[in-house]
Amino acid sequence: MGLHRVLSMLVFAFSTCRKVHVNTAINSPSNCSHDRDPLPYTTFTAVTTRSPLPLTTYDGQLTTRLPLMGHHLNTDNYPAGSEAVNARPRRMEMQRKFVKVLEKQRTREISMFPRDTDSLRQMLVAVAKQELRECNLVLAYDTGYSGQQAVLEELLQLPNLRQVVNINATDDLLSIMWESTMCRGYLFLLDTPESLLNYANIYHHTWDYSGRYILVAPLLEQLEAFVSTKNGKKTEHIVGVVKSSSEGEWMLYMNQLYWGQGVRRINTWRHHRFTHQLDLFPDKLADLQGAVLKVSTFMFEPCIFYRRAPNGSIVSRYGVDIEVTKAVAYLLNFTAKFEEPPDRKTWGSKLENGSWYGMVGQLERNEVDIGVANLYVSSFQTEVLDFSAPYTSEMTCFMTRTEPPLPRWQALAFPFHIRMWLAILAGLTVSGPLLFFVAWCSSRCGGEEIRSLQSLSFSWYYAFGMHFCEAHVSLPRMASTQILVMFLWLYTMILTIAYSSNLRAFLIVRKPPAMMETIKEVYESGLQVAADGTIYKAGIAASSDPYLQGLTKVYKGYDFQEEAFPLVLEGKAVFLGNRVTLEFLVSKFTIQGIPRMRIMKENFASYTIAMALQRHSPLKRKVDMVLGWIRQSGLVRYYFVDSLRQAAAYEKDGDDEGDADGGGGGSDQLVVADGVIPLGLDHMQGILLVTVIGWIFSAQAFLLEKTIMSG
Repeated sequence: MGLHRVLSMLVFAFSTCRKVHVNTAINSPSNCSHDRDPLPYTTFTAVTTRSPLPLTTYDGQLTTRLPLMGHHLNTDNYPAGSEAVNARPRRMEMQRKFVKVLEKQRTREISMFPRDTDSLRQMLVAVAKQELRECNLVLAYDTGYSGQQAVLEELLQLPNLRQVVNINATDDLLSIMWESTMCRGYLFLLDTPESLLNYANIYHHTWDYSGRYILVAPLLEQLEAFVSTKNGKKTEHIVGVVKSSSEGEWMLYMNQLYWGQGVRRINTWRHHRFTHQLDLFPDKLADLQGAVLKVSTFMFEPCIFYRRAPNGSIVSRYGVDIEVTKAVAYLLNFTAKFEEPPDRKTWGSKLENGSWYGMVGQLERNEVDIGVANLYVSSFQTEVLDFSAPYTSEMTCFMTRTEPPLPRWQALAFPFHIRMWLAILAGLTVSGPLLFFVAWCSSRCGGEEIRSLQSLSFSWYYAFGMHFCEAHVSLPRMASTQILVMFLWLYTMILTIAYSSNLRAFLIVRKPPAMMETIKEVYESGLQVAADGTIYKAGIAASSDPYLQGLTKVYKGYDFQEEAFPLVLEGKAVFLGNRVTLEFLVSKFTIQGIPRMRIMKENFASYTIAMALQRHSPLKRKVDMVLGWIRQSGLVRYYFVDSLRQAAAYEKDGDDEGDADGGGGGSDQLVVADGVIPLGLDHMQGILLVTVIGWIFSAQAFLLEKTIMSG
């Protein structure tokens, strides 16, 4: 056994003398030079930042690129302010920290026993065949693994479409094709993983969050650093491989995502096989194992209700959005921890410095995992968050104040239109002189004996009384006068019946004045358009309706909708919101059954409601699936109706407590007996006003007569 050990050490020492020196000259026809004859494959070349290596098959022949793969990133072509351009100074600073280390690593290879190399080769091939069989493969290595020809050559013989990249700096990772329509596997053999760590912390738009990553690293701490990067925290499948202290043994670790912090050991490769069979890339989102996920929300009735204790603390939350979140949490097995945006903000808007506040700001800073609060799916927020699949939709409408009804004394004129009143006035004006003329002509013929009808003033008085169904003792004698009076009776009877029938309704029900019903009328009114935040402003500005676009000039977003309600009630603004919310608000602003605000007939647009997730959140795939089940089952409508029922029950309990404390309704409440509303002074103020006007005219006539008689 001792002789065998000595021979092994001699073989290892001899093999380490044959080092592979990497030539980094860009213009060199072959970027690899060897102390011995070159290997039959030519793919292990150092790549530049601007020129990614072509794809190769196992025999080294060039092949076409992967279908629908992403383009090569060239930061020189990026617009100002883009991620690649903004990250360039940070990359240069980080690269300077490791330049000395990288220079040292360029001409050295990893020191491993032949048994370790052979074991690593077999393990990587077994994993690739078992877990990455149907995937496009990216093989990335640094100078530390350039001398491991046996490992690399075996991986290149796999039938996968692949891309081979030599990593010397962070910029070299830009040559990787990070997008594909197929399964994607990434195999990193890195002796110095700092370049990968820098890339995973800087580049977010090019990272493949759905890929399967296998990182062979010298230290466990480097694996933990990789899964803790900004991109690593949102990548579902990461497997790390670290050499153990035993010869030929490799330990496998897996990121836990939401299951826990860091990585945990899942398997060991020993004696050319795994110690036990285990899926290296399980579905970590099917069961989150009770993980606590933070959910940002706030009270937004009627979608989210808060029930508070007397001291103001929150006893419970309920509502359609809360129930949908609880259903998702139940099916994915996680615990939802509800939090409110800081400083009592709501959804939040974009600040001048480019950051966001409110719920969107929490998601942008990765402080919470989910956001729910009747959230509209909008394009301008997708730059900082992802939306789930929608679970309901709502129509957007304008809410304006209910104009105060016309005074009750005007009810006497309401039964007839203004043109009808003019026609009646004309009939009253003509009927008196006409009756006088017919009676006067009859008396000249010796037939009419009623002297009073031969007076113009009395004939007018006679016709006036008939309009008010007043019977007269003196009746005409001549046929011509009788016919005129009969048709005058018929005309006045129908007129008075129609008037009295409509008068009953107008005495009881107040008549509303003309109100705004169209967007054009809102535009022409010049009223302020108030809304929650700026969510609607982008949609209004993008509309093809010129009147709707014009409303952007008077648009004002409020952090709290309660701030806008006084303006609406004063007639200085209209409020823009979804129909469900506005209908709930209308029911709240009601006095004695009369709503103080109303919804206009013409609506604005329809919006879909969804959950908000962190940008590139791995939760989206499973959350979308669960929300699809909830939407198809009709539970959203059930949750909404049930939440309204609970709110009504809690409000009734509060009202009962108020009544017990002497805070019940006042004496001015409307009394209804057997469904009949008795008429009061308010209903009959019109006729009282007419009586007063009659007294005034009579007094003036008396004074005029007295003056004439005394003169």
